[in-house]
Amino acid sequence: MSDTTNDTSAIDDKKTDNSSSNSTNYASDLVNFVKTLISLIIVVLLYFSSSGLILFVCKLAQSNILPTKNECYPYTNSKPTVDTIKTNIFTSPIISTSSTTPAMSMKIAFPYDTYNSSNKVIDMIKNYKNKSSSNFLANYFISIVEQLMSFNYSAINLIMNWLNSFPELLLVVLGPIIIWCLFVIILLINFGYTFYIWFANMGWFLKTNTNDTGDGLPKWEDVGITSPVNWALGVGFIVLFSILYLLGFGLILFVPFVILSYCCLTSLMYKGIMNNKTATSLTIIKETFKHFKVLIVSLISVGVVVLAYSKLGLIPGIPSIVILGLIYSRIWAIDLFKPIKESNLTPVVSYIQASNKCEFVKPKPEKHGFLYNFVSLFIKQGGGSITKDLKKINKNINN
Repeated sequence: MSDTTNDTSAIDDKKTDNSSSNSTNYASDLVNFVKTLISLIIVVLLYFSSSGLILFVCKLAQSNILPTKNECYPYTNSKPTVDTIKTNIFTSPIISTSSTTPAMSMKIAFPYDTYNSSNKVIDMIKNYKNKSSSNFLANYFISIVEQLMSFNYSAINLIMNWLNSFPELLLVVLGPIIIWCLFVIILLINFGYTFYIWFANMGWFLKTNTNDTGDGLPKWEDVGITSPVNWALGVGFIVLFSILYLLGFGLILFVPFVILSYCCLTSLMYKGIMNNKTATSLTIIKETFKHFKVLIVSLISVGVVVLAYSKLGLIPGIPSIVILGLIYSRIWAIDLFKPIKESNLTPVVSYIQASNKCEFVKPKPEKHGFLYNFVSLFIKQGGGSITKDLKKINKNINN
């Protein structure tokens, strides 16, 4: 009799342990489900926020107001003349089903005003270049930074204007992936371009500022044989910085990454006008969520169903499908899958990039001595040919 009682007690204890274990496992699965769902929602929101930023820069590129020309403002005081145009954004319908139905879109414009034409870093280095006490060594580094910035803004302007001709749905869905791939490619080109301009701008080591009055602009003159000490110092700098490039190769390659990132970030700081109101990149992100709400909600809903099956099992998964079906079919009166009511739409306009013309006075060719010309056979000051090539490609695409 006692053995039977003990056996019954053991069975009851085992059932209690199994029930407790199942409850613990289900609670753990539920916590994992919630965590994963939150992570999914954050990823989706960040991804489509990136899509909104891409749309913003595409429209900015068509407006053609980025500082791509290092002979013009804000690099110099020669201000360009830029046509203010309206660009299409949030075109409706997203996918045209009829060739007779004209495509409509909202419009955004980027005026070349005081705010949009300024750049704090470029303004700062321009002010230093124009100081009477400007130093040749600082100007060497400034030349490298300026040419990298001009090149990267030109690359952004060219690529984003090209992407602007793509359907918006494609840009929203695949834009972030495309941009990350292009970012890596541009960064690799930056590494090679940095190598070129690092040596191409060494002509600054054979220059000296002869303005010692403390007023006016710097007056640069070439160092010749008549100044053997300065000439030897310049050659010493050339040798030193050649060695520094080899020894600090990894650190120097960090510079183009910083400048490319800076150019990308500052491209998001511009302000446009949309629906007679100021529009920033945050405005476009908000509008992206509104106009592509159905797509975003659909992705999150599918994710909820998949997670319910994978994390909680079949029984919770089936109700999630039923609830989703009721909402999608509008039986359950929730407007999750209802598109927004379009407003402020007008017929689409041209996707041709705005005209940007800059008239600047070319400096007279400088007369150099024999030693300077000899060194210049190996070190050509200036650089920027890649930037010019990008501008030529951009012009050919627009034509």
